[in-house]
Amino acid sequence: MVNAGDNFAPVSIDAALNSLKIQGIAFHGPFRAKNVAFVVEGYILLESELVDLLTQNKLNRNGIQEFARLLCVSVS
Repeated sequence: MVNAGDNFAPVSIDAALNSLKIQGIAFHGPFRAKNVAFVVEGYILLESELVDLLTQNKLNRNGIQEFARLLCVSVS
């Protein structure tokens, strides 16, 4: 679990996955290798990234797409 701050209760991956289910956002997983990952809306996101998006109130389609765009910045 990740602590969302001193004034908040810890947020679990279960809460993040429940949020996705409620919004009708498809996901698959967990897949375990070195880290726990999920495929969400065609993107591979780590468990910690899902929890972070939830704590930032950005665990929705737009937030996931914005996060993925930030990760896909090309270096040239």
